[in-house]
Amino acid sequence: MSADILTFRPVPLPQAEAARRRAMLLHPSNFIPASASAGDAAQKAEEQAVRFDGLYKEFLESGASVNEARTEVARAAARDIWDGFAFQLRLHRAAGRQMDANVLAVALASIQCMTRALPRRPDDLDHAVRAVSTARRRLQYNGDLLHRLHPHRNPAFQDAVITLQSLEVFLAGPEQKAA
Repeated sequence: MSADILTFRPVPLPQAEAARRRAMLLHPSNFIPASASAGDAAQKAEEQAVRFDGLYKEFLESGASVNEARTEVARAAARDIWDGFAFQLRLHRAAGRQMDANVLAVALASIQCMTRALPRRPDDLDHAVRAVSTARRRLQYNGDLLHRLHPHRNPAFQDAVITLQSLEVFLAGPEQKAA
């Protein structure tokens, strides 16, 4: 906005100009990620990667190969994240909080690439790593974009990003032996 020199009151911009300025502010090239929170999230992800070990051992004991057990762990984690977002989406829609429901719909669309790709190749660990990595990057980017659009941040985005990072650490970790 510019100011009227005589009254020092803001002069409203034309609607098209205001929309253009908002769009320029939201452009991905204007985004500068916070480096301190990224380091903390990576550390949390490494600490939480061990939570997948129990499920991994169960799959190994049931006769799955090492790669198949790891991809099944990824499928289970993807399903949990999807179910959590879907549950919150239903709650927000039932309560009439459409803005929060829209944010969660974006989160579901962000991880859809992972939930569709993981069941296709149950024994391909490289494919699972790429699917999880792509879903995490999409979720992180869309969450940051939505945060710039709306001042309130949905903690489900950050929790899911940390879970996906810990899943990436688990999938990329050294092969584990069955106990």
